[in-house]
Formats: sequence, structure tokens, C-alpha cells
Amino acid sequence: MAKIEDLIGRISDAALRDEIAREVSKLKQTKSFGLVFEEHIPEVVPLVGLPIAVGELVQRRDDPDKRLFRVRAIENDLATLDPLEGDGAGAEVQTDKLQLVKWVGDPVYPALASRGSITCGSPDRPYHAVINGENYQALELFGFMYEGQVDCLYLDPPYNTGAADWKYNNRYVEDTDSWRHSKWLSFMDKRLRLAHRLLKPNGVLVVTIDEHEVHHLGMLLEDLFPTSNYMHHMVTIVHNPKGTYKANFARVDEYAFFVVPELADDVIQPMPRGMFAGAESPEHMERLRVQEDLEDPAYQDYYLRRRGQESGYRHQRPNQFYAILVDEDEERVVGVGPALEKDEEYQTSREGSVVTVYPLDTRNDERVWRYSRETMEDYIEEGEIVVTGHSARTGQGWVLNHRVPLDPNKRLKTVWWERRHDAGMHGSDLLTAFLGDSAAFPFPKSVYAVRDCLDAVVRNRPEALVMDVFAGSGTTLHATCLLNARDEARRRCVLVTNNDVDEKTAKQLVRKGYSAGDPEFEKNGIFESVTMPRTKAVITGRRPDGDPVEGEHLWADRRPYADGFEENVEFFDLTYVDPDQVQLGRQFDSILPALWLAAGGIGVRETGVSDRDFSIPEGCSYAVLFREVRFAAFLDALEERPEITSVYLVTDSEDAYAEMVADLPGHIKSSMLYTDYLRNFRINEVR
Repeated sequence: MAKIEDLIGRISDAALRDEIAREVSKLKQTKSFGLVFEEHIPEVVPLVGLPIAVGELVQRRDDPDKRLFRVRAIENDLATLDPLEGDGAGAEVQTDKLQLVKWVGDPVYPALASRGSITCGSPDRPYHAVINGENYQALELFGFMYEGQVDCLYLDPPYNTGAADWKYNNRYVEDTDSWRHSKWLSFMDKRLRLAHRLLKPNGVLVVTIDEHEVHHLGMLLEDLFPTSNYMHHMVTIVHNPKGTYKANFARVDEYAFFVVPELADDVIQPMPRGMFAGAESPEHMERLRVQEDLEDPAYQDYYLRRRGQESGYRHQRPNQFYAILVDEDEERVVGVGPALEKDEEYQTSREGSVVTVYPLDTRNDERVWRYSRETMEDYIEEGEIVVTGHSARTGQGWVLNHRVPLDPNKRLKTVWWERRHDAGMHGSDLLTAFLGDSAAFPFPKSVYAVRDCLDAVVRNRPEALVMDVFAGSGTTLHATCLLNARDEARRRCVLVTNNDVDEKTAKQLVRKGYSAGDPEFEKNGIFESVTMPRTKAVITGRRPDGDPVEGEHLWADRRPYADGFEENVEFFDLTYVDPDQVQLGRQFDSILPALWLAAGGIGVRETGVSDRDFSIPEGCSYAVLFREVRFAAFLDALEERPEITSVYLVTDSEDAYAEMVADLPGHIKSSMLYTDYLRNFRINEVR
């Protein structure tokens, strides 16, 4: 800077000299030290579902270099193109051979189109969402849906190894690209800025990375989340014990950053377990600024009877069916009954105040306890099996829990060296178990490494919202299911991945005459061939060929893969809508999935209802008022539905909206349609 200022002083034109000096001064204030990179490298992303129109930016589907063109004219589905750079002026191409793209920052209006669902959980259980689309536009949509609601944002971005493992401007970035580090940082900077607004005040951002970008990422996080307002920890995870050999070293590890971007300033107290709870046991870390009303329990309860539909019955686990002895006067567990033969009939009994309690459900079906009889005796002796109350939902009225004490002094270690984190055994091999030998995804994460990262954040958040916008093979949803199975919780997971085809396969398909957009090409993409089928197999316990998945998890009481999970999930494509049609109320069904998910993703949403006065579908937690003159009747209907948590009011008047909101019950979150939806994307424009 001193050299530049010296040169400025030599400028004879005083006005020019002063103007340049002012601009340099601004630069010094903006970037006095730290990470320096080209922050605004133009980035385009493909958009699916919008028509090719005159003036739009496009790429040819069959062009491996993905050069950019502007559409000059269209006649009979034949587009005349002008290149943004280089030659090719006046080229004529069929519109179905073109891919519409947009500059990142240009306003677009994303929505979700359903690709089907799997319902293995109860009707009142929230749905997970798995979305096929570009994560930048997905994050913009989530700004409307989930602002300030995400408990854990887990990101596993491309590692930028130089091995063409990610795309910028719809082109693979290789190690020969002299701008690849700046491109990666610009790519991450844009997405982290959008992601920041999604986190709760005590939400946690988890980002994994390896040695190629770890230092750049650390400085970027410090830049985006200043040290005066965040907690920042880095954990080393040994994920490849065999090692990847480079020169004289064998790399065995990668890294996970844990960042709490914002914390309340009103009180300082010990950090609550569940913001950073340990991988194997909840941990107490250091003092942080936290909300006063966050709980800091001394134990964690787990429901004692197994409730899985496919592995929770006596005939499946006969050694886990026996009596637990409860002293009714003292309301405490005092022992276990004798072991039973596989087909031996059970007998309830009473000796004084001690009664036998069997793992029966409300229909008196013979279920099983979580543990074998010998293990249960050990836990009872330790005082960890407790009576927590009465419930008509249990077969004999007693609610029994496994109460695990928390160690308030133990802290998370910053190096995790566990066999279960081996990405070969519990990532690649596990993926093969679920999808067969045809599974093609490079080095997926160990599901237990991801589970432990999530567990460090949401252990004590049974209703947590978990998000991953670099979802890859879908490991994060699998890990969330494991957490839910452990403690019968209702955590939701939202995944976003694209449908990129790896470079080698893409070149082979192009040689055969296929290109992006063709069904033969798209079926080889990540979403189509890995993420969606893996998620289906995890939930149902069935591989794509229909066979039960062989093997069992290391966690959740050695749960067999074939048991699946009592979870619901819906698959979506990220699509785009015309804002003018939205404003006119003609795109309600297109944006309804986003409204439904934002309200918790519970129940069956109603379509084709925008001509009604209002819609309050049974089993859902949202309601929509279409005609504001019917607000009084709408309000009466809401009084009969206390479970409604989100209301969408269709009105063009800010004043009318404010008056209606003032009359809504206090627990309801409201939104003004369609203004809030459209405004969300217009304010994101950065170009």
C-alpha cells in the first residue's frame, strides 16, 4: 500500500489524485488484513423448468466447454445465438439442445415440484425433504421458508482437490485452473452468506474440509463470522486410517469446523448440553453467551420399550421379552423377572407392592425392551432404569425410561479417532450394501462420523431442523434417522444436491450422443442414481432391486438395515415460477410445497384450492386465507385447530395484513402472500 500511495502522490491532476486516494482509502478500510481473493468472479447456474426466450443466457448442452451465448432470436424452436466471448456469432441451435442459465445474483423465483414420497412413519410425523437442484437458489428459497429456524447446518462442500470434483459456471474445475482457489472461495462466500440467516441464535454451522482448502476456509469463516460474535472450534476426524499417500506423508484425517455465528448478549452461563454435546456422551464445554431459557439438564431419558415396526416384536427378539419389576408404592424399578422360553406364555403377577411390567403396547401386543435381560439388570443396578409416570399409551400403564446421567465436566476432544469413522468401511462399503455394486459415489462420509457431528449439536433438541445443501449421497439424512431411532425424536432433515454426472461418465455419454437434459444422461446423476435410491433404501430397508438390505448398524441398538426407519420423506425438484403469475395468484400450487415444509412438513397438503375462501387441511399445521373478506370465518375455524402453527394470508394491503395478524393467536407465525415470497428473492439481488 505504501508503494501505491507514493505513486498516487506523483499524479499531477489534483482532482484525479484525490479521487484515487479516496478509493484506495476505502479499500484499506474494507480489507486491512486477512484473506484476499477475487470475491466477485461471475458465476452462472443452470435453471430447469423455464422456457428459453429471446435475450436469455444459455449454454449448449453438448458443449463440453460450456461457453455462454445470448439468444438473439427464436423462430420455429430454432434459436439464433450470439457468444458472450469468442466466435460463433449467428449460430443456430434447436432450443431443446440449450440449457438456460442465470448469473448468480440475478433474481429468480424458485419453487418445489414433488417427485414422490415414502411414508413409513405415523401420519403426524414430519417429512424430511430431499431436493434436486442448485444449492444457491435453494438457499434463497430457504431464506423465505426457514429464516432463523435451523438448529444445525451441516455442510460437506467440494474439497477442491483439483481432480474435477466440482463445477463453477457449470464447468468442472481442475488443478490447471489458476483461479481455482479464488473460484472456490467466491463459491463458498456466496453460499455461506445466504446460509447465515437460516441459523437460530444458538444454531451451529458445521463445515467439513480437508487440507486443500482448510486454511482458506478457516479465514473465510473468521471473515464472515467475526471473533467478537462467534465460537469457532475445529475437530480433526480420522476418516481414512490406511492413509492417502503423498510424498513422504500419508494423510489419514480431515477437519470439521463448528461455528456458532450469533449468540444472545443478555446472559453468560455454562453452555447447555446439546449445543455441543459429545459424540458418545453429552459434554460440557466452555462458557458462552446463551439464551436464559435454554435448559441444562443433568440427564437424558430414552424410552425403554422398542417401538420399531420391523424389529420391535417378541418373535423377532425373544431374549428381550421379559418382566421388569416395579414397586408401585415407591414408583421405582427393583429388578427383572425370570427369563422366558421363546414360546412360553408370560404371566403378570403381584407380590405386595411389586408388580411385573412387560413390554406390551396399547393393544397388548408382545413387544420387546431395548436391552437383553442381563444388560437390563446392570442398568437397574446402576439406578439408570426409572419410572417416569403413567400413560394410557403403554400396555400396563407404567412409563419406564433409561435415564443416562450427563457428565458436566467432560469435554469434547478435538481429535476423533474411532473405527466407526472409517469412510471406507462405513461410507463406501455401507453405500454398496444399500445400493449394490453399481453404487458410484466417490468416498462418501462414514454415517457415524456425520452422526457424531450432528449429535454434538442436536442431542438435546428432539425437534431439531437439520440442513445439508451439499448432500451428496444422502448421509446426513441417514445419520438423522439414527439419532431419531435412539431417542424416539422427531428431528427433520432437509437435503439439497444436484444431479451432476461425473466427468468421466459425462464424456462417455456425450460420445454416445447424449447430453445434459436427456433422460439417458440424467439417470447417471448424483440425485437420480445415488441420493434418492439410497434414501429410499435407508427408510424402507429394501434395496432398489427389492431385496432386504443385509447388515446392521453399529448404533441404535444394533438396528438391522432391513428394519428401515419409521420416517417420512418427500423428494422434490427445484423449479422456477413466473413472478407475474405468482402475484396474480396463479401459481399457488407451485409454491405450496414450500409453504407446507416451512410449516413443519406434516400431513397431506391440499392442492387446487386457491378458488376457495380458505384452506385448513386436516392433519397439517398450516392454513391459508385466500379471501381477506372471509377473515372472521377463517379465525373461527382456526379456534377449532390449535395445532396450526403457520398461517398464510393472501392480501395486497400491508394495512389489512397488519390488522389480521393482530387478531391471530400468539403462537401462530404468519406470512403475507404473495408479497413476502416475491420480496425474499428481490432483496437477494447482488448484481
